[in-house]
Amino acid sequence: MATETRSKTSFPEIDVAGAPRELGQQIGEATRDLLPPLFDHVLSRMNQNRATPLDTADVLAAADSYFDIAQHYSADMAEELRGIAEASNLTPAQIMLINARSEVPHRVGGGSAPWEGCTTIAVEKERASAGVGLVGQNWDNDDEMRPFSLVIKRRPTGKPANMTWGQAGLIAYMGLNDAGLGVALNAIPGTMNVDGLPWYFTVRGVYEATDIAGVNEAIGRVDRARPGNLGMITREGAVDFEVMAGQHRMVRGDDDGLMVHTNHCLHPELADVNEGATLYGQTYERKSRSHSILDEKSGTVAVDDVKAILSDHENHPTSICRHPNDDPNSGSDRSVISMIAEPDAGRMHITNGNPCDNPYEIYELN
Repeated sequence: MATETRSKTSFPEIDVAGAPRELGQQIGEATRDLLPPLFDHVLSRMNQNRATPLDTADVLAAADSYFDIAQHYSADMAEELRGIAEASNLTPAQIMLINARSEVPHRVGGGSAPWEGCTTIAVEKERASAGVGLVGQNWDNDDEMRPFSLVIKRRPTGKPANMTWGQAGLIAYMGLNDAGLGVALNAIPGTMNVDGLPWYFTVRGVYEATDIAGVNEAIGRVDRARPGNLGMITREGAVDFEVMAGQHRMVRGDDDGLMVHTNHCLHPELADVNEGATLYGQTYERKSRSHSILDEKSGTVAVDDVKAILSDHENHPTSICRHPNDDPNSGSDRSVISMIAEPDAGRMHITNGNPCDNPYEIYELN
């Protein structure tokens, strides 16, 4: 295991390798100081705006109950979480709560959909100026998650290596693998299935795939607990999976080698999901604005062009580069980070804070 911190604006990096339990133990050891306060923050956020706080024992019991479906989906993933718990001196239920933080409140008596946004842009290699396909996004979320965040490079035995940004203890988040898959995540509307698989396990399954067919299998293997969107660049082009409890649909990139996704469903068979739903922060306007900027590029698209889009402030403060505002539900959210993944280069560009005033740091898998 290697751990590295480089500059004031970079995130800590952890490089782990081995069998599932070994991966978890290395991660748990390296993040032992982050995990207890992260658990407390997750629990606090679950009780935010509740007149009566959720009973912690009930919350942990609900989290622990997700181990059965996680084990059914992937014994390796469940084993990795147990390794994290073992090395960090937390319980497996506490680590599962960090991973099932959106699902558990619904399981213990109701909860609201998570307030998350994000704008995703994918560029196929034929359209990219460097000849390497890319996918980028802003992560519009809770800025207080930033101190618990890091870059993890996992090299699991017998599976593709992956590099992800996210919070300590998470089984997966946004990033890339060494099979040419780059993954961005967006919130989309939809209903919950409290007995389904927590979202981040599906995301990790995607990193274990090597092509679009494998991604489709990873998503469909077990029913999911909540909706989510996977905007991806692959060696077969740009592709998007809109994932619901009980169904998922694939949307291909445009004929011009570009794809944009925000926080509403694009597939015709899921269009009715948008009707009557509370959609996050100018989702239609952010998608339209991204396309209008891209349309000005008649030739190839560079990483710097995507950075410029992700830093755009039209319709501020709920612009592509989002800043806090007075919305009672999501006004505290901001573009906590901005990320661009170039999987075939094994490279990620990540800001620590809004991309309009923070540099993109480079992280490399190889």
